[in-house]
Amino acid sequence: RSFQYFGFLCLGALLLGMSFKAYHLLMLLIHIPVASWLSLWVDAIWTLLRVFLVLAVSTCLSVPLGIWIGTSAKRVRIAQPIIQVFASFPAPMLYPLVLGLLFTLGVSFRWASVVLMLLGVQWYVLFNVLAGAMSISQTLNDAAWLMDFSRWDRWKFLYFPSIFPSLATGWITAAGGAWNASVVSEYLAYQGHILQTRGLGAKLSSATASGDFSLFAASLVLIVCIVFSLNRWVWSKIYKITQGRYRFEI
Repeated sequence: RSFQYFGFLCLGALLLGMSFKAYHLLMLLIHIPVASWLSLWVDAIWTLLRVFLVLAVSTCLSVPLGIWIGTSAKRVRIAQPIIQVFASFPAPMLYPLVLGLLFTLGVSFRWASVVLMLLGVQWYVLFNVLAGAMSISQTLNDAAWLMDFSRWDRWKFLYFPSIFPSLATGWITAAGGAWNASVVSEYLAYQGHILQTRGLGAKLSSATASGDFSLFAASLVLIVCIVFSLNRWVWSKIYKITQGRYRFEI
């Protein structure tokens, strides 16, 4: 019984500590003006647009490349180790080189931040598409060739339905990675200057740099709420579609 009492005591202490932290967080959020909340929502929309733009570009690049590699055992043996090496390289280490190239081409930081997010996020989509392409049934592939499917028909009826569940998983993981990447891609130091564009990640980083804990807490809470809402109302529904409609059983 003493262990039970000790367990209840620890649980009570944990709940008390969480209540205190929640109260402290609430006090921080209450002191934020309405105008600041509206500004944060505008920032959130900018970051959300970048996240979906990065997902769209990653999909356009990864789907044809992943299917092309994954449908050939020879190409998989050659390309997979190369992709793994590039994916293991920390994306922020490439930021100065990529920014220098983009600024030379006259690209503004507003668009450059999208490219920086893409550097680290695209691998989530590519690896999942590649895994889905490698799992395409050889029986169905042979049947498509015997029925003389055109290239478009193979993509429409075989390749894309086969990789869509893996693609949806890649979207979910890439979206989470994109929100994390926004913190370092929308606000960063470059050649002694601070580069910043409109976005929730930039707001979070600037609040950290200035020591504005109320703004930091509000930005963090807003990111958590948006990510949770997307997982609950968008990605979960897409995942259910993949499990119910795009599923092959041989």
